[in-house]
Amino acid sequence: MKEFSLGISALLFTWLLSGCVSYKAQYTGDWKRLKSTEESYFTIYLIGDAGNAPMDSSTKVFDHLKRELDQEKVNSAIIWLGDNIYPVGLAPVQSIYRPLGEHRLSAQLNTMSDFQGYKFFVPGNHDWYTYGRIGLRRQELLVDSFLRQTPNPNLQHNFFIPDKGCGDPQIVDLAKGISLLLMDSHWFLNEQARTGDQDICTVQTPKQYIDKLRSEILNQKDRSLIVASHHPPYTYSHHGGKFPLKDDIFPLTQVVDWLYLPFPAAGYFVNRMRLRISEQDVYHPLYKAYKSNLIEALEEKGRSIIASGHEHTLQFIENQNQYFIVSGAGTKHNKVGMGKGSTFAIGEKGYVKIIFQNPKEALVQFIVPGHFKEYNHVAYEKMIELK
Repeated sequence: MKEFSLGISALLFTWLLSGCVSYKAQYTGDWKRLKSTEESYFTIYLIGDAGNAPMDSSTKVFDHLKRELDQEKVNSAIIWLGDNIYPVGLAPVQSIYRPLGEHRLSAQLNTMSDFQGYKFFVPGNHDWYTYGRIGLRRQELLVDSFLRQTPNPNLQHNFFIPDKGCGDPQIVDLAKGISLLLMDSHWFLNEQARTGDQDICTVQTPKQYIDKLRSEILNQKDRSLIVASHHPPYTYSHHGGKFPLKDDIFPLTQVVDWLYLPFPAAGYFVNRMRLRISEQDVYHPLYKAYKSNLIEALEEKGRSIIASGHEHTLQFIENQNQYFIVSGAGTKHNKVGMGKGSTFAIGEKGYVKIIFQNPKEALVQFIVPGHFKEYNHVAYEKMIELK
């Protein structure tokens, strides 16, 4: 009986810890507004999971982002971190779902109509759903067609990377001393995404993916590196095993918002089991392999920035001598907690801005339009070094 009581107590304690999530801003220690130089060396915007704009409408985040982008010069870039269309990829023209999917993508594209800098999209898991590589290719062609008509002083040729439904990690030189590594993490994690005609791809197997990833990272040893893909190596929200108590007690609300049927024990165990069954969650073997191989190469290269979406939150995490940025709150938001290495987390919609003072120093800002007005909508910022 004593052992049973201890077991129940341990379960309840774990349950309470897992429920320590919130929409509110959470910080490790104090922070204060910092000043960047008037003329930045290079500026990068990060926004993910932005494919859920309501039909025939923009969003507060997109409107704020466009005002920022309109003021930027050629020494800048924006990276859309996947899940560019919800809930599934771009439907064929004749489909009743095409107008909504096209609008949700166009809402993002319109923010860059006057933007002078580099423009990049990477795919997320939702961009693959239902229509697979064909839907992804439709999205790529629409993105390229629109962005070729926008200002292009950097003479950029490719806006959707990797292209043609491949997983190939690819390096782009943004500025002297700064490189960007773009890749499709879902291609590595999902077996179905790797089926079909792979002959057009440089990388055709998971091993080749890891080998290419490692090679590209180690080739940037003397440069600052930003790694951009959809899936975050570290996260402390749904995909990282932190669930609000509501999701454990009323698990069906994750499928249907209003279905408040209590299944507390089943909800708890189903949510924890999903972490190991779904390749979209951090404890799945393939996800763990992706994370370990990426970080192993980065540790050999030196301190870098790893930018991801996937979680509908904004997070800043420092682990293993690396900076991990989660910016997946473009059009959705979820509760989030703090974990190992966390310095900031919030479950509100927004994006991230990185202002490089020089190739080795940058100011990272987490921007939440409509909130923190006294700080010009900056919820958190920190100066980082990539030395």
